[in-house]
Amino acid sequence: MGRGPGRPRRGDRNMDRSGPGPRGETMGPGGPPAVLMVHGLDSTMNPSRLFNIFCMYGDVNKIKFLMTKKGIAMVEMKNSRGADNVLNHLNRAKVLGSQISISPSKHREVVVYNSAPGILEDGSENVQVFVNSRFLRYSTEKKAAKNRLVDPSKILHFFALPLEVDEDFVLKLLEDKGCPTPTSISMHKSEVCSAGLLEFDSTEEAMDTAAIANHMQGTHKGTRYLMKIAFTGKKSMPVENYEEAKPTAAVKAKDKKEDEVEINLSRNFND
Repeated sequence: MGRGPGRPRRGDRNMDRSGPGPRGETMGPGGPPAVLMVHGLDSTMNPSRLFNIFCMYGDVNKIKFLMTKKGIAMVEMKNSRGADNVLNHLNRAKVLGSQISISPSKHREVVVYNSAPGILEDGSENVQVFVNSRFLRYSTEKKAAKNRLVDPSKILHFFALPLEVDEDFVLKLLEDKGCPTPTSISMHKSEVCSAGLLEFDSTEEAMDTAAIANHMQGTHKGTRYLMKIAFTGKKSMPVENYEEAKPTAAVKAKDKKEDEVEINLSRNFND
């Protein structure tokens, strides 16, 4: 069966992708929507948490967890450029205790039926649409320019918090959400918001925190906040433009316990 007049070959990345897309939607310069298959997802993963990670590499249209096959989801990216970014940076990553594998799908879109959605183990719905989400980070050229395409690392950047919050406030937010405990935190105050860096013991712990806590919302002293998270690609805490990184309480307690053991051993030796 031929390709038909004007139909591009599959996989031709240099083709002109502007113009009408599936169902008549207009495609931008990044190409038509592209669907990814994600395998190996933990039972604690859901569409919102998967979005929290994928959104750092491109805009997500829809996410659908398969009810008949556990641990598998279909993710429709806004364009093929975002899909390529996800494949390049997140394939084989570890998150929430599982290593995920990502591959292109033959489907052109994720179909969302009008029937009642399925319910996942954590009680959330198996399908979520993000087309009009205010959390999209590539919806305009100005927004897209603020993103850095880097591999996940053990250091996260958080931002968009109120100016008056401190390190303890951030750490309490993460603790209440059940996130891994950071080993150190560094804060930075701009003219409009608080931002900072979080260092973890491993990249996997940073991934877990991004999945759970990205786009966390709440109110602090009458001011609504939205905590945003991004990967930094850094392997050590930088000091430029940031306050000196401070060990968290958990690390201080561990160091104190080790000091006490060392003191006791020293006393026993001297006795």
